[in-house]
Amino acid sequence: AYSILENDPFLKVMLQNKGFTAFIPTNEAFNSYNGSKDTKLMEYHLVSLAYKVQDLPDELNSMLAGNPLLYVAKIASGDRAVVRGFEDYHTYINNAKIIDGNFESMAADGSKQYLHIVDQIISPAIQHKIPANTPADYKNPTADKLLLRPHLYGLEGQYSISTFEERVSKLNLMDVFSMEGKHTFFIPVDQALNHTDHANTQQDLIDKQVVHGHVIPDHVLFTRTVEKPTDQFESMAFSDNLKVVLFMENVTRPDSNVMTYYVKSNIVAGDVSHEKGTAMARIPKGNIPVKNGVVHLIDRPLMIVASTIISYLQEKDGQLSKFHNLMREHYQDMIHELMVEKDRTLFAPSNTAFRMVNQERLQKVTLNSERLKRLVRMHIVPNRLTTDEIVAHTVTQEDTLSPRRNLYFAVNNPNEPVPIVSLEGGGVNATITTPNIAAKNGVIHIIDRILGIPSQTVYEKLATDPMLSDTFALSEQNNWNERLKDRGSQRFTLFVPSNAAWEYIHRNIPSGYKKLFMGGYAYQGKAILERHMIVGNDWSIDELNSLTTNTTKPGLFQVPLNVTRGKIYFQARVREAFGDLSESLDVENEATDYSDVVEYTLEWNGISARVIRPDVECVNGVVHVIDKVLMARRDVTVISGSAASTATALATLAATFVAFAVARTLSR
Repeated sequence: AYSILENDPFLKVMLQNKGFTAFIPTNEAFNSYNGSKDTKLMEYHLVSLAYKVQDLPDELNSMLAGNPLLYVAKIASGDRAVVRGFEDYHTYINNAKIIDGNFESMAADGSKQYLHIVDQIISPAIQHKIPANTPADYKNPTADKLLLRPHLYGLEGQYSISTFEERVSKLNLMDVFSMEGKHTFFIPVDQALNHTDHANTQQDLIDKQVVHGHVIPDHVLFTRTVEKPTDQFESMAFSDNLKVVLFMENVTRPDSNVMTYYVKSNIVAGDVSHEKGTAMARIPKGNIPVKNGVVHLIDRPLMIVASTIISYLQEKDGQLSKFHNLMREHYQDMIHELMVEKDRTLFAPSNTAFRMVNQERLQKVTLNSERLKRLVRMHIVPNRLTTDEIVAHTVTQEDTLSPRRNLYFAVNNPNEPVPIVSLEGGGVNATITTPNIAAKNGVIHIIDRILGIPSQTVYEKLATDPMLSDTFALSEQNNWNERLKDRGSQRFTLFVPSNAAWEYIHRNIPSGYKKLFMGGYAYQGKAILERHMIVGNDWSIDELNSLTTNTTKPGLFQVPLNVTRGKIYFQARVREAFGDLSESLDVENEATDYSDVVEYTLEWNGISARVIRPDVECVNGVVHVIDKVLMARRDVTVISGSAASTATALATLAATFVAFAVARTLSR
């Protein structure tokens, strides 16, 4: 940067004699920049007035011809309770962050000069030479000028935007992009609009409301200046009848030097022509500063529903490319199904989820075609499901395409504008990071974990699952659950009563419940918990089912299980609504799927507990959630009474011993 200034005598003399502010990129940033490195580039980094960082206004006129604007964004760093100086902010000039600043000097005329160091080149809209006869308003362009003459700004080839310009002009909406003020514009590239969807191309689906949905008014949002991915901004398409909000999200891989950003449109209130749902687009080229804000080029139009679920997954190097590759290489039938079947909901693990999973376990699943199919199908619900239904508590669990592998939902911060929805499947807890991506044949939710490949121990599962918190609290007494942390060779099958099961005990055996959870009856609590545990095996429901025969109790398919303390009975039986099918039920025939008509129960001492969440897998075992606690009133009352009797007997014996000792002493 300094060498450029040295080679321009006019600029060098001016900077020696006048006050100014300079935003100077680091050597690393300068060397990695692929554009033209000339005087014009440096002029865009200079301002003719002197400002400390903390005194910078919201926008600055640069020294580049036409004085194109520099936009200033200040984001509180949160390091101090009281904001005092520039160190309390993350300050951005367009998309470049100030990493050091307030280096002060004095010009020949006595005016101050300030230098601030930034971590990126600050790129102007015009990055190369343009014809001398170019009109002045194209040198400091508004967004419409980019649309009308994109070649002046290098927007050609993969960045060509002529198709969108033609559509905007046809709709007489160019004034949307020329309006005064400071706004954020999203413009689809040609490739995004030339896909054919049945009789229409994507551009045919763009109407006035869709154009408005590509603009955030009154906010200048460079990609790095959006604080949180949950920050939502009203688009121009936000009225009484149609409400569209936009989000921006950084999904850059930690090991990548290429920044990857997405914009998402969410139609929160639709109309006849625009269905509720989310559309998502990648920003292949962003942060183009214009006189009335900033422009980002996107690879899909916003607000327009994709033709199929699979079309979203096919984006090369997109957020879901690893999940798509997994199916393409190992499960082609599912790709076909997601193209032709209607009303599917896909919970799609992001590429980040694939990086976080245990790679050895993933490899084992990949090499086993049946396990892989079960895993993929567990991510798919055979009906449309949006987060609105989950947040409204109309849905708490759903069947998947994988038999007996349900998904269970929970909502955090339900009163926030964007509630956080989490789900559990196959022992793995995941969070929906991007909800409600709409396709014509279903819905996609992007999640941050791969379901069905566990990473938690049984201990960690009990500690983190809100449905199992009461059992975990009881297991904490006297560190009974320490053994469940073992990641070695030890394996467990644990039948865990839900919180609702413990609430039933609370209502029906209140004194026993109180004694167990007050902490003074750890021995009795241990005895009850060990009645629910098998050590040495991690049996799935299918494996337990294969143990059953009709010899123990004819027609009931019941088998005794030796638990740590005593014996319980596992039973597979037909639900009453389906009548008596026990004689024809072939539990050993894998080709016959009775998962919808068979329920699984545990029996002990006349108590029957249903398995309501089977096969919650952990790295050292499996958890089956049940709806009853296998305990009787005497587990606490009889044992505690016996303990009291023992204590009384010991006291009597002690008193007798003392009396006898005293008598012997006196007799001497």
